[in-house]
Amino acid sequence: MQLPKFKLLDERIAIHESLPVGVMLAMAGGFLDAYTYLFHGEVFASMQSGNVILLGLNLAQGNFSHILRYVLPIAMFLLGIFFTNILKFRFAHKRLVWQNVAVAIEAVGIFCVGVFSDSAHNLFINAALSFFAAIQFATYRRLAGLPYATTMTTGNLRSIADYLYQYLFKKDPTASFKIKYTATIVFSFCFGAILSTLSATFFAGKAIWLVALLLFGVLGLTIYHQE
Repeated sequence: MQLPKFKLLDERIAIHESLPVGVMLAMAGGFLDAYTYLFHGEVFASMQSGNVILLGLNLAQGNFSHILRYVLPIAMFLLGIFFTNILKFRFAHKRLVWQNVAVAIEAVGIFCVGVFSDSAHNLFINAALSFFAAIQFATYRRLAGLPYATTMTTGNLRSIADYLYQYLFKKDPTASFKIKYTATIVFSFCFGAILSTLSATFFAGKAIWLVALLLFGVLGLTIYHQE
């Protein structure tokens, strides 16, 4: 595949793999992890490696009452991946685009979480957000044909290093494009975490509705360009 030049929208790229969609999703991903960590008991919504580490630390320190705090989000994340695979299978040959169905479920679900965000127990909030983050992670795996993630950034950083090597030593003409696209996603993820921290100062738990707004933006953009 001939990779396009760096720009927001390119007719050769499927809309659900486009840069604007990736940016909004990455902002949502960064927002979710900062939101649950800062305001709901120092748990990550999507970065399950962090939850596994925190689980291990608490086990080692004898804080057994904290085990469910980390086990439940991990379990719900796995369930979210499983659910997304079922969703993809059920809508594979339907008129509806399965990615649109997935992001609609995530957007509506996160909006509903926001309704109860200031009154519900942290276990409920974190479990629900981990489930919806898993849907996003499993649904959006490619950016302009490149593998990437919008709910965590370790793999994206590794990709940038790989592309930089290809650019400097292999003289790969497509590497510059790959670096720019992937770096934009990393910065968007970071900006989402910043936005989460600042917005919660003013809106408290209802700040999570900004994530729902981003996801509805993704849904609207994809439907508009698919028609």
